[in-house]
Order: sequence, then structure tokens, then C-alpha cells
Amino acid sequence: MVATIIKDKISSAVRTEAKTGDLHRRLQERLPQLRERLVLTEDAPVEGLLAFIREYVESVPSCILLVAAVSKHMGFYDYAEPFLDMAENYFLNPPGDLPQGGGLEALLDEAFLAHRLLEEVNDHHIRHLQRPLLPIDMTEANVIVHHLLGDDLANRLDQMVHDTAAKLLEREYVWARVRAIPASSAPTAQLFKYNKATWSARRIRLRLASEAS
Repeated sequence: MVATIIKDKISSAVRTEAKTGDLHRRLQERLPQLRERLVLTEDAPVEGLLAFIREYVESVPSCILLVAAVSKHMGFYDYAEPFLDMAENYFLNPPGDLPQGGGLEALLDEAFLAHRLLEEVNDHHIRHLQRPLLPIDMTEANVIVHHLLGDDLANRLDQMVHDTAAKLLEREYVWARVRAIPASSAPTAQLFKYNKATWSARRIRLRLASEAS
């Protein structure tokens, strides 16, 4: 039910952008600065960015469902549920100090919060268990969106995620169950597939220092 609500909200934002073109205009204005950080398509770069943003935002419900499936399969849904609820809540009840509106640009903030929260949890498990919790890696996509949002806003959202994750990760009595799971039981990309091929096809990626003009 919640996933359906989120999907409907995203669909509405996509329709709004198609009518207004607000995000398209903002990206067009920022294109010179974005090219300093990102490798974009030479043909229709703004359209490529919009496609990337739409795919990034639309991936949130699927990613949440994937985390739920993995955690239920491995027997630690009680641990994962608060993170999933928080990721969903970013969409259903976004923080009041974020830019509001029904367009795609506003939802990019909320999608970034959700993806960064799940990335933070995954990083925590890699540091402490030497294995990922999830068979997905959103790191590069999240850094790309960081540049799209701008440092000021993205850093504020990152701090919000860090504070939230720190509180939830303190629940060691539940996390101990995850620690006890044999490494052979860890999720694999073969068991739970998450396809990011379309993002690669858009060729939106971070610009390396050696590629800087």
C-alpha cells in the first residue's frame, strides 16, 4: 500500500515536470557547472540528466521492497523495518525545511534521503561485518545526485541521514542477530537482482580528476 502511494506521488511529479519543465530549465541553467563534476551525454545532456533523475526517484519503492525481501529472507526484518519506515516517511512526510512542491525537483530531495539512509546502513555493515547487507551499490548514483542538489543542500541532507541512522544503529540488541548470520547466508546479486543498466546506458557518471578540462 505504501509503495503504491509513493509510486503515485512520483508519477504525479513526472507529469507535473512534463507540463511545467521547471527542472529542465534549472538544469539547463546549471549545465556549465554540472559539466565540471559530471560526464554527460553530448547529445541532449539535459534530457539525459532528467532521465537519470526520474530513474533515481522511481527506484526508491523498488529498493525499499528489495530491502524488505532481503531482510525477511535472512530473518532480520525486525532490524530493517525502522529503516524502511523512515525511508518511506521521507516521501510521505518530508521534513518541513525542505523545498516543497509537487514537482520532480522536490522529490529528488526525498529520494536522496531514502537512498542515503539505506547506503548508510549498508556501509555500517561493511565496516563491522566485512560484508554488505544489501546486494546493491547506490554510492555513485548518490554522489551524482549530491552534485545535482548542490553542496549546501546535499550536505544538510547527509547530516540529517547520519543523525537518523546513528540513532537507529544504536539498537545493538537487534543488530546482534545480523552479526550472527553466517557469511554464506549474505544476500547476493544473483539472488536479488537490482538492475541499474539503464543508468549506465545514459552515460551519466562522475568526472574523474584526469578528465577535468
